[in-house]
Parts: sequence; C-alpha cells; structure tokens
Amino acid sequence: MVAAAVVVNVAIVGFGVAGRQHAEALAGSTEFRVSAVVEADEALTTGPLRRAPSWDAVLADPEVDLVGLCLPPGGRADLALEALRAGKAVLLEAPPALSEQEVDRMVSVAEQAGRPIGVMLQHRLRLPEAVCAADWSDPSLTGTLEVSRFRSPAHFGRTPWRSDPAAALGGAVAHLAVHYLDLACQLLGDPAGLWLAPGREAYRGIDTRATGVIEFGSGATLSFTATSEAAASSERLRVLGPANCLSVDDGTVSARIDDVDDIWPTLPLPLLRRLVYQDMAEAMRTGHRPRHSHLDGARPVTRILQALRA
Repeated sequence: MVAAAVVVNVAIVGFGVAGRQHAEALAGSTEFRVSAVVEADEALTTGPLRRAPSWDAVLADPEVDLVGLCLPPGGRADLALEALRAGKAVLLEAPPALSEQEVDRMVSVAEQAGRPIGVMLQHRLRLPEAVCAADWSDPSLTGTLEVSRFRSPAHFGRTPWRSDPAAALGGAVAHLAVHYLDLACQLLGDPAGLWLAPGREAYRGIDTRATGVIEFGSGATLSFTATSEAAASSERLRVLGPANCLSVDDGTVSARIDDVDDIWPTLPLPLLRRLVYQDMAEAMRTGHRPRHSHLDGARPVTRILQALRA
C-alpha cells in the first residue's frame, strides 16, 4: 500500500499517443510524479521526463509505485504480470486484453501480489452515481451506439503494430468504440450474443467499419456502428427503457431516472484520465480493487472484442 501523504511515482511504458496522454493527465499534479518513461523508439523524445534505460530497470526500481502500460495491446498482459510480481500496481490502456482468460489471469495475479490492476476506460467516470444506481435490468431496454472518428488509410500502416491484428487486436471498434461499448456494458451487463453486418477493413483483422447488434443476458439489445472512414467526429450512446433512459453525446451525459430528468457537464478527457489515476492511488492506499477502473469489470467488453475478432 501507499501512505496517503506519499506522492505516487508512475512509470509510463510506451510514449506514443497514449503515453503522451497519460503524461498530460498527470502534468502539474501534486499527487503523482512521472518518474520514468520507457520508449524503445529513439526518434520519440520524452521531453523533460526521465527516460529509463529499460523495462527491467523499471521493474527493479523500488521508487516506482505504478506502471502505466501504453504499449500495443497484444502481449501486454505478460508485462502486466511481470510488473505485478515485481510489486508494482498496473494501469492498462484500452483495449485491456486479448481474451477473458487473459483478464482472469491478470486479476488473479494482482490479488496474489496484493497490488491493484486497472484499465484506462476513463469514460466510466462520466457516469454519475444516480445513473449507476438505477435499475438497467429491464429486458425491454434498447440502445444505440455511434462512434465515428476519421483515420486516413495511411494511419494503419504508419506503425507496424497498427496493421497487425495480433498486436492491435482490431481497428475502429477496438481503439475507438471500446470506451463506449464498455460504458454500455457497465449498465447492461454481460453480452450473450453478437450479430454483425458485412464490414470493411484496412488490413485483414483491422476493421475500419463495423456494424452489429449485441444481445445482453438481461434481454436488452444494443445496435452499434463504429467507423474510421467518415469525416464527421461523433460519439453517441443512447439507452432507452420504460422507466430509465440515458444519453451520452460527445461526453455530455443526460438521463431520465424514474421520471426525473437531469444533465451533467462534460468533463475533459485529461481530467477523466487523472481521475482514473486517482482511483488507482486510492486502491493502492486501501488495498481494495479500484472502484471505477477495475480490470475485472472489463470482461464484458473484452468478450465483445474477442467475438468480433472471431
């Protein structure tokens, strides 16, 4: 555990887009300090942040409390296990795992090591307590999800891992829609079935458009489309039922809970990411699993991504 007054030392592993977003979220914080960055590409500068000589050096460094794994998702679980066994807390970028079995293995080792493991599915922090506490088990609930963010065809070939399904674990769904799919799963529960329309790919296994329907164990359904081919940027999730309704439009949350309407302000992404780190720090202090960012809550969205790849 980490004492309440102690600054949490973070090692960011991988300093591409995600790694730099983690550093931005922690910049200026009095609770956290980026004590090391691991980046194999010498062409990528880490700026004023100290560059660690190697991954092994981070594992051996007693000052590192928490490791943020911002590497491509394929194979990342093995590094998480190494870090947990070395006594570090671990925060995974999304998508978190190759399979539910991989999630189970990481959660099991985290429990054995007495260190928390979480996932940067920061949109979970958008859901107010009133929404989370509401009853979303009605089988008549139906949802729609639309995620669109343009990526040029060259984007997927710019770095080798983005065109490799074993490393990237997918395309538009795994890297753009994963956050909102996870958000839907936080409310609707475990997916029981998946139906897909014909999609489009930049490379085999790297989707640029996917459309389908997910059925949940409760009987609720969610239709979704994720695309990186459209010019417009849009992130919209709606869940509609006879008593409770939810809408998340580009980060703004509105809901009707038991006939009471409410709307909550849009929180910027750097703040949400810092809140995930604060959630991890609280788990390190208390010895409990992270309240919001816990990895075991990512089993449902991992099951969906696994089914999509299959």
